[in-house]
Amino acid sequence: MNLNTSVSLVIPTFNEEANVGLLLSDAGRQTRPADEVIVADAGSEDDTVAVVRRHPEVTLVRTTPPVACGRNAGGRKASGEVLIFLDADVRLPASFLEDFLAEFGRRRLDVACPLYRPQNSTPAIRGFHTVFNLATRAFENLLPSGGGNCIAVRAEVFQSSRGFDPTLKFDDIELIRRLSRGRRFGIVEQPVYVSDRRYRERGAGRVIAGYALMGLFFALGKFEWANHIDYEFGAHER
Repeated sequence: MNLNTSVSLVIPTFNEEANVGLLLSDAGRQTRPADEVIVADAGSEDDTVAVVRRHPEVTLVRTTPPVACGRNAGGRKASGEVLIFLDADVRLPASFLEDFLAEFGRRRLDVACPLYRPQNSTPAIRGFHTVFNLATRAFENLLPSGGGNCIAVRAEVFQSSRGFDPTLKFDDIELIRRLSRGRRFGIVEQPVYVSDRRYRERGAGRVIAGYALMGLFFALGKFEWANHIDYEFGAHER
């Protein structure tokens, strides 16, 4: 990978008016700008679309729930050689794309995830993310994992696959595992900043316990079991 490698950002949204503008502003301030930014909106009932339209450089794609459909719609439309799927409530350091792509290319990765750090959060939530990051790094060769907050995939790998599975709530982890088989997966030592809103809304203990249970399901390869966990995309307080 060289400096001319093109990159597309794909951002699925559903009722994200409070967040997507901040992410799009972060994308616009990158020291190495994205070649393309696509927002795939799943029928937002708030002003998400109006916020996106304030950024004329962004391509808006209309899609439907669940989030996997938005990720697939954006990913299929993207023209970049590397696709980076981002949740709308992620924040990016100014040099994120430059630094992330440099390591992605140097290690010749096919699929990768960054480090996840909660923004302006509590010690307990920061501690949980520290453990999560340590675990994903320790097991990156055995059980490739990360989160839908940020996933990078070489375009030819994604386009030749069936994409994200819309029958699964946790289509992100399943895609990482499936596309990493026989290919190079890695945790790139660059952070993205993630929202702690789910912890605040539902209680940190309850959410962490749910993630622990999901981790067991994913280790066993039983992604469909996690469909029974109360965890909805876009189901946040406004």
